Amino acid sequence: MKKRILFVLLLLTSLTWSCTGPKNNLDFLIESDWQFRKAGDKEWLKATVPGCVHTDLLDNSLIPDPFFQKNELAVKWIENADWEYQTTFTVSDEMAAFENADLQFGGLDTYADVYLNDSLVLEADNMFVAWEVPAKRYLKKGENQLRIYFHSAVNTGMKKLKNVPYLIMAANELAPENERTNVFTRKAPFHYGWDWGPRLVTCGVWKPVRIQGWNNARMNNIYIKPVLINKEVANYKAIVDVVTNSIAKISFDVLVENKIVVSKPAEIFQKGNNQIAIDFKIENPEFWWTNGLGEHKLYNVEVRMNEGKNEIQGLSAKIGVRTLELVRTPDSLGNTFHFRLNGVPVFMKGSNYIPSDIFLTRNTIRNYKRVVSDAVNANMNMLRIWGGAVYESDEFYDLLDENGILAWNDFMFSCNMQPDDSLHLENIRKEAIYNVKRLRNHPSIALWCGNNENLRAWNDWGWKQKVTKEQGDVLWAVYEKIFYKILPDAVQMFHPEISYWPSSPQTENNKGSDPSSGDEHDWRIWFGDVPFSTYSKNVCRFVSEYGLQSFPEMKTIKAFAADSDMAYRSPVMEHRQRSLMPWIADGFNGNEMIMTYIKRYYQVPEKFENFVYVSQLMQAEGVKYAIETHRRNMPHCMGSLYWQINDCWPTMSWSSVDYFGRWKALHYAVKKAFAPVCPVIFREKSNIVVSIANDDLKTKNASLEARLYDFNGKVLWEKKLEIQLEANSSQIYLSVPESELSDKSATPNTVFEAVVKSGDQIIGENLFYFKDFKDLHFDNPNIKKIITKLSDQEYEIQLTAEKLAKNIAFFTDHTEGFFSDNYFDIIPGKIYKIRFKSVIDGFEKELKTITLNEAYSKD
Repeated sequence: MKKRILFVLLLLTSLTWSCTGPKNNLDFLIESDWQFRKAGDKEWLKATVPGCVHTDLLDNSLIPDPFFQKNELAVKWIENADWEYQTTFTVSDEMAAFENADLQFGGLDTYADVYLNDSLVLEADNMFVAWEVPAKRYLKKGENQLRIYFHSAVNTGMKKLKNVPYLIMAANELAPENERTNVFTRKAPFHYGWDWGPRLVTCGVWKPVRIQGWNNARMNNIYIKPVLINKEVANYKAIVDVVTNSIAKISFDVLVENKIVVSKPAEIFQKGNNQIAIDFKIENPEFWWTNGLGEHKLYNVEVRMNEGKNEIQGLSAKIGVRTLELVRTPDSLGNTFHFRLNGVPVFMKGSNYIPSDIFLTRNTIRNYKRVVSDAVNANMNMLRIWGGAVYESDEFYDLLDENGILAWNDFMFSCNMQPDDSLHLENIRKEAIYNVKRLRNHPSIALWCGNNENLRAWNDWGWKQKVTKEQGDVLWAVYEKIFYKILPDAVQMFHPEISYWPSSPQTENNKGSDPSSGDEHDWRIWFGDVPFSTYSKNVCRFVSEYGLQSFPEMKTIKAFAADSDMAYRSPVMEHRQRSLMPWIADGFNGNEMIMTYIKRYYQVPEKFENFVYVSQLMQAEGVKYAIETHRRNMPHCMGSLYWQINDCWPTMSWSSVDYFGRWKALHYAVKKAFAPVCPVIFREKSNIVVSIANDDLKTKNASLEARLYDFNGKVLWEKKLEIQLEANSSQIYLSVPESELSDKSATPNTVFEAVVKSGDQIIGENLFYFKDFKDLHFDNPNIKKIITKLSDQEYEIQLTAEKLAKNIAFFTDHTEGFFSDNYFDIIPGKIYKIRFKSVIDGFEKELKTITLNEAYSKD
């Protein structure tokens, strides 16, 4: 007879235990001496927990690297096998003395039968939640055995699929349409393959395992709920979930920054689950602001639970004092869609985020720091946590909190419908409650969004035509249950101060997306094979996805491909490319689309390495145009989140930073396009117009300098203006008839420059070319470089050129480091100084450069 699955919301990982006086709890990790084997095999092998079966097989040298060439196919057999993990651990006399001992699993991936000393204690079926088993009666002093049997998620899903007499749609899973099983399993959808990632369907113990001993009472969760916040005072309720063994008399203290601000007198708690709310306040609070607008002050709030004079337990959370709302107000065009932080409308600048490794336990705190640092350094203030992966760790959100980056949070549903199964829906309900409660204290949480593109797919991807009317009604009814009832109810009950948005993209009243309201995924460019200028037509209120692909740099390509693979449509590159577009032509894919856009704007280089370089320039130019278009259309448009900031394996994709953390040309372009002050130069009818986007919340005096250069650096025209930069806005400050500029030049080889200064300091600059780059002629720029070693880990590169140098790029064969700027243009007569930071010597010998001037060369 099967044991009942026990689901309990565990202590939030963002909460910190504290205990003084006599020990009332004991907590230890079960992290060593793990073994694993394929079910049925005799030999047990060394395993790492947390981890997954693929990384354990790699560590035991039993499979090839799935990231190299087509090895992904060679390891596909793993997803169809069952796997077992086991360990032994010792229960001390001290642990055995506690009245309660709970076995806690931070995360099991996914269908897992857990045996403790040969007793089946848990049957898990959801990767996205933590599990807890009251284990006191199963444990014994001394050595104990823990064994976990993982059933193949693919095989388990296939059994469920065969019981459904109609198709449940699931785009992007890399399997035949009638064999796509991810919809039946609450597991990271991207493990089944996506249009930028591999199919590597993992299993394993992917988060820590621990045992917690406790006596008469325990706090499970605290919620620091804002009540009323203004400049004078921030009023909160500390809401605490308490479970007790017996009737108990308990008191509480609330501390802010280690000082007691309120004490709650002892009261009687009944056996079982209890909740208590404690009012407290922070006087004259420092507000939490996003990156670029102010400080990101965090307050440590701790709740201590006492029995008599003894402290039983303490839980703490870091909060940011701020107000945040999604504003959707009717106006003359439709409805606004913007975020208001501390009473101020803020233009959201950012990107979409996926885990930085398909194998999630390799997505370490180092990866998190790198991604968040990349976002901060590129002047972002928001990341969209995309709904096809996982609910990220508290450590990730801690970094967002500390750096002033807001999180648009998708629930984990993407490009699929869901089965009509009551147990499945209950599983989703528990998942939603668990993750909302786990993350709600983070000030970075800006929005809970039900799904990614499910509504668009249902309306626009022909899904309704794949089923009968009756079957479609069933599928739609399930959609309504999940996204209009289960998920919004969880948000309203457990995180009511944050808005819920059912699907991305959509407009008001749960209708398909519309430029006049809601958010939009603008994939006309790329999937529609239309010019970059299309971004400026029907600009939407909030653009939460858009982008263009490129190849990563050669150093990254060589990590997954051999010398014989170095062609843009070689078999390995074709295997790697997951963006398929058969509606354009048979066999048409992302590699061909990259070539198509290169041909539209650039000359096509003959050498593969030059093609790779130009693919990055194309990607950067297109996304730059999109960002600048969105910013100059403020306040109609109030958000620009491109797809995507990072990769989960080394490949060609939409990312601006590749798998190894190397910035593509796009990320350098994004840094400038998202700058606090950004002049945008564009052609409007017969005029060249300069609009300036200014994030600063205060109006300030500045100057605008505009010049027309030829490619020899000669100034053909210039104008200087004293301007007042309006606060938190985008305004036009200069409009010049193009005829006035063309009269000054007899050649199309000219470039228009706009520079914004505050005093003598440049605070924003941009360039504009009048022709597509394929139609311009670039001479040998004759670049001069002076490299100076500033310290053991930092160099300065000083650059000048005799002719305009288009998109100079720096590369190194081996040395890893960071350039302060890259892929930029050098105007003759100007001096450019670039910093490079690295921990490895030898940079001077390794440094290589390329410009578009050279990439066009056939030599």
